[in-house]
Amino acid sequence: MFRKLLKLLSQKAAITVFSLLLQVALIVAGVIFAAAQFWWIWLVLEACSFLICLYIVSRDMNPSYKLSWCMLILLAPAFGGIIYLTIGRQHTPRRVRKRLKKASDAAQVLLNMTNASLLNTRAYLNPTGSTCADLVINAASYPVYENTRTKYYALGDTLFPDMIADIRAAKRFVLLEYFIIDSGEVWRDIEAALLDRAAAGVEVKVIYDDVGSMFTLPKRSIKRLRAGGVDVKPFNKITLSFDMRLNNRSHRKITVIDGEIAYTGGNNIADEYANKRVRYGHWKDTHMRFEGMAVWSFTAMFLAFWHITSKEKIAYNDYTSTASEISAHGYVQPLSCGPGRENHLIESAFINLISTAKRSVYITTPYLILDNEVQSALINAALAGVDVRIIIPHIPDKKIVYKTTKSFVPVLMKAGVKVYTYTPGFIHAKMMIVDDERAFIGTCNMDYRSFYLHYECGALLYGVDTIADMKADFLATQGVSHELTHEEVESVTVFTKLAHSVLRLLAPMM
Repeated sequence: MFRKLLKLLSQKAAITVFSLLLQVALIVAGVIFAAAQFWWIWLVLEACSFLICLYIVSRDMNPSYKLSWCMLILLAPAFGGIIYLTIGRQHTPRRVRKRLKKASDAAQVLLNMTNASLLNTRAYLNPTGSTCADLVINAASYPVYENTRTKYYALGDTLFPDMIADIRAAKRFVLLEYFIIDSGEVWRDIEAALLDRAAAGVEVKVIYDDVGSMFTLPKRSIKRLRAGGVDVKPFNKITLSFDMRLNNRSHRKITVIDGEIAYTGGNNIADEYANKRVRYGHWKDTHMRFEGMAVWSFTAMFLAFWHITSKEKIAYNDYTSTASEISAHGYVQPLSCGPGRENHLIESAFINLISTAKRSVYITTPYLILDNEVQSALINAALAGVDVRIIIPHIPDKKIVYKTTKSFVPVLMKAGVKVYTYTPGFIHAKMMIVDDERAFIGTCNMDYRSFYLHYECGALLYGVDTIADMKADFLATQGVSHELTHEEVESVTVFTKLAHSVLRLLAPMM
């Protein structure tokens, strides 16, 4: 027992958490002690908190986010400002912004040289679809591609066998970026495939988020990969001191093989995503495989982050596809966004998709913690007669977050939005289907953290055949879900209603 405890305490995750808690305790104790000795300390702290509130109000950010933080800071002037500066800032350090811009510019130049004609493919979209495509192009220069074959995965159970087979068939390079990599059967199979390819001379690069994988990816696994020739880097590495970028995590999920095949969606690399381990009932998640021209954008996304984490100079020409052109219906527009970059691009795309809907909007999301803009778009669409349906989990993974999600349901249902809970368990899928002809699939939840703090990615689909597969799966999922009624959401105690009000106020911090 003592050995197990000692081993646990010696792990990086335990040391990091202990270090942060110790620093918090020292700061709190220091402030209390100083204030007891010098009465004017409280006045200084209150003045600093007031100035931080003025700074927050002056920033170009979501009003709800501003309100929540200003209230917290003014309620706890001694510590609120410190908490905001530590975990609340929507900020990317200048050195990271410079590297990211340099990498993105280099990738964009090559993209424009090799695929210049694709920048105009939006002209072939219908007027409704072209508005979203134009928005993304004008805001962040992510092009629209044709000639891209797609395959939809309704469960991680069917995803991972195909992904592993594609990795084992790689001839030039394999690129992986994931928020969570967890030791288990799925990761063992992927790790073996990566080591096999590296031994065959294939270039293999892996990025994992240092917080997302802190408690799940063992050091011995990283050592095995590096010893086997795999290049492994943590994204936004956590140090033993307060880090202003603590919240700015890479929530992206990207796999690229030879510049010819790419995967993205909601699945992390862990056994529960393939239902090999039960955590919150049946785990429902979705993913998509891309083959063809759109893969380049996913390659460029990964290489830009590799440039940030490794500081290596990237020869982008080495990662372009050498495969022959593929014929496929529709258009694909991969995109990525992050804190302080591209005006919260995915949220803007969501709002555009919802606002331009004529007949239907179908959404799956594990968290429904909405800002005013997205909530208004959903309500207005429903009031305009659009069939708006949202599926959320029945069994939560985080109880407080789930209660916050439920607090947004009554106002949506009042406007005519239909909300379902996935009865078999937990739905982690992040996708939207609009009018059976436009869709989004990717990593972005419908919450503040994904919209404003995390790095996210995904793909917009226009007239792609697999949109029909996505809709069919949505309807099948709805069939095993429970539709919430007005009686259910309204028949709660006064205490619950009060708790919901508080949770909605704190929602931007979750």
